[in-house]
Amino acid sequence: MTILLAGATGAVGSVFLPRAREAGLRVIPHVRPQTAQHHPLGHDHDALVCDLADAAKLDRAMSETSTIVCLVGTTRRRFSSGDTYVTSDLAPVEQLVASARRVPLASGSRHFVLLSSLGARQGGGYLGFKWRAEEVVRTSGVPWTIFRPSMFDDADSGATPSDGRRRHAPAVVSAAFRFVRALPGLANFADDVRPIPLTVLADAILRLTKDRAPTTSVLRGREIWSVANKVN
Repeated sequence: MTILLAGATGAVGSVFLPRAREAGLRVIPHVRPQTAQHHPLGHDHDALVCDLADAAKLDRAMSETSTIVCLVGTTRRRFSSGDTYVTSDLAPVEQLVASARRVPLASGSRHFVLLSSLGARQGGGYLGFKWRAEEVVRTSGVPWTIFRPSMFDDADSGATPSDGRRRHAPAVVSAAFRFVRALPGLANFADDVRPIPLTVLADAILRLTKDRAPTTSVLRGREIWSVANKVN
């Protein structure tokens, strides 16, 4: 199994990548040229350093790829550096899907794993573009699985996102969700919306890439926790 990892230098990618390699999986981390100049993955011997709009380079990597794990995304605070929801949330998914459809796999079929967000829905803004990216994957013809986690918690995860931003849920938030989870009938709701540790999310994605299942599925909080618990 070879994984093409888009978003390798982000918060989730920086936790997922070493776990996948420790599990014996070959990972091709995608690194944008502007990031490669100052990030250790720019010198990784397996890295794909290019813009995903470079179809020739992307297709060469895709020819070796059985699983695509797409963890890309941006926030408004990064708009000043040139990011937009189109360039960072939608276009990379479109480019990866287009390459997967252009480049046949020698045997079997690929699996496309997309990191989206809880609350993705039709419309504008961040959640609207997450929905549009999901739709690209759902209509791609490539077997797919979509993750919709809630807010991230990077505590004790070893995350090293290239933007340097912490994604740590305040203690009061975590405590509030523990309280809600203990209330009768609210455990499933709490598991869907409570902060999810990046270690749990990375383990769930790893388990899914190994099993290549479930496909044609959107996994939310409770399902993500369940898949992560099967990692060993």
